[in-house]
Amino acid sequence: MADSQALSAAYFELLDRGPFPNQIDPWAEIGTYFHPLHASMIDHLLNTLRKPLQQRGYLVGRETSLQIAQGRQPDVFINTIAYRGERLRGQDYVQAAEAIDAEPGVALDTEPALDALKIRSVESDELVTIIEIISPTNKEKWEQILAYQSYRFRLCGEQGVNVVEIDLTRSVKRLVEGTAVQVYPYHAAIHFPSDLPRLIGFPYGERLKRIALPLRGEVIGIDLQPMYEDAYRRNSTAAWLLNNGAYTEGALPFPSLLTDEKRRTAWQAVARWKSELDDLRTG
Repeated sequence: MADSQALSAAYFELLDRGPFPNQIDPWAEIGTYFHPLHASMIDHLLNTLRKPLQQRGYLVGRETSLQIAQGRQPDVFINTIAYRGERLRGQDYVQAAEAIDAEPGVALDTEPALDALKIRSVESDELVTIIEIISPTNKEKWEQILAYQSYRFRLCGEQGVNVVEIDLTRSVKRLVEGTAVQVYPYHAAIHFPSDLPRLIGFPYGERLKRIALPLRGEVIGIDLQPMYEDAYRRNSTAAWLLNNGAYTEGALPFPSLLTDEKRRTAWQAVARWKSELDDLRTG
């Protein structure tokens, strides 16, 4: 009986882990499966950021009734509780990010151009930072992209709000521009009110990096890989993909952004994972 229980635990651990440990599951970028991941990643950020932000004088929330920049509802907002200093500029951000062992990224050669999290001040009720986790549907139509970029400009350029975009779905359409953007399939973009944005690129098949969330004159670290893995496991994403027969070469979304070698490697990882599950099930 003990061996049977141990085998069952190993099977379900492997099932929850999925075929792509410590990286993004490319099949999970299918809109049907990414939607619940999106919601859970926001919940993870709320849970992990709430206390350290409160200790620094900020409030973080997901307030569906809050209307910002002509009605769009962001994923995450951050407000200041009290005045916390000047707005960060690019070089200040680089130094602050490196000080907390976060990836500062590279400057984009563009002007600072989502459900979202918002960070506000308690005392002044000042909106400080918005975090947007980009969904595949945000990038389907050019008119949607242009509307979003206009929304971002009003927030960042006119209202002085930091805008942080986390894009974990591959697509030839991007919400930010610049030559560096095309190098990476996934990225985070940090938009400042008074400086060029910065891009933190995430190579395909590698662990997501730690980024620095800009506040007022300071930053706080966000570990993106635990955020993704927590959401992936909580939603049983790999189990649903397997159960629904979605792990097929034809169902792989955005295949044009992967080389033939990367597609073969991804499919081989799925095949190995399925084989290991079968061994645990029948062993």
